[in-house]
Amino acid sequence: MVKHIVIFKLSPPVTPEEREQSVMKLKEIFGPLGNRLKYIIEYRTGVNITDVDHAGDFVIDATFASVADLKRYQSSEPHRDAVAAASVIKKAKLVVDYNF
Repeated sequence: MVKHIVIFKLSPPVTPEEREQSVMKLKEIFGPLGNRLKYIIEYRTGVNITDVDHAGDFVIDATFASVADLKRYQSSEPHRDAVAAASVIKKAKLVVDYNF
């Protein structure tokens, strides 16, 4: 099994209203992917609920059966479309993929 975690941190300066709009847009863009691709075992998105400087703002938490399925997801048209749609949001991204 492979865990795929992506954390987005919005690029400052960001007002609370801009943060709310941006994370809701990310949820709208990435949220449906878990239902569109049948080889994804588990898929969740979430918005950070804590107010600390070192926290991310939005997360994708997905589980795949294999690295091959993760690569299949990353090269899929729905994922490529989501990445393109999210490119308008100024953010940093951190990814961790690991076997468990």
